[in-house]
Amino acid sequence: MLNNLTYRTLSGKVYQVMLPMSPDPITHVETRDPIAALTFDDGPHPVNTPRVLNILDKYGAKATFFMVGEAANRYPKAVKLVAKAGHAIGIHSWNHQNLTNVHSRFSRLKQMIACERATIPYCKRLFRPPYGAHNSQIRIDALILRYKIILWNVSAQDWLHQGPEDIAHKIIDRMTPGTIFLLHDAIYKSTMTEPQLDRGPMLDGLEIALTELKKRLRFVTVPDLLRSGRPVSKWPHDD
Repeated sequence: MLNNLTYRTLSGKVYQVMLPMSPDPITHVETRDPIAALTFDDGPHPVNTPRVLNILDKYGAKATFFMVGEAANRYPKAVKLVAKAGHAIGIHSWNHQNLTNVHSRFSRLKQMIACERATIPYCKRLFRPPYGAHNSQIRIDALILRYKIILWNVSAQDWLHQGPEDIAHKIIDRMTPGTIFLLHDAIYKSTMTEPQLDRGPMLDGLEIALTELKKRLRFVTVPDLLRSGRPVSKWPHDD
């Protein structure tokens, strides 16, 4: 299947035909409902992902996990745990490579398909490219495999060194109805000199924030959020 798809999409003519058909990535949703989506990238992690699940369960929140294929393949029990708890799972490439630097469509599609196989049968047709990096070619890749590209409109920058209170304030202050919020249950192959691998501050900040936000918002999966209103694409964004 992959070889056939690659063959049919190599020519410039096919590219010109498919480009107008490829939808823009979704960053948030316009909705009148008091709902928002928490999303977690770079997992699953055998320790941190279950800790996230416990916090979400405590506050009756649902979320979407964009998983790296290598990690999902290594920790299948964590993948199943996320799915059984009622959360959505999307793909986040096989090894968290910036796909805009991969010039072979065959290689990019292999990344996505390998990640899909590692998360089957639980994954939805949701794709978040690593670092949010995308271009017209990647939009076509997603179209070929029938994936929606889901980005985000705000984050807590939890890949940086900061305390739980700082993260909590960012979540509380930036969360509005229709938001797709970026967090990380793991940090996978970071390009930073000193990545914030310790997820403790994020976990503590998340719980502080949910204690406050439960009074005014309900947290749903990305598929449920998309059904609640009009998807919007606004990228790049200001964090």
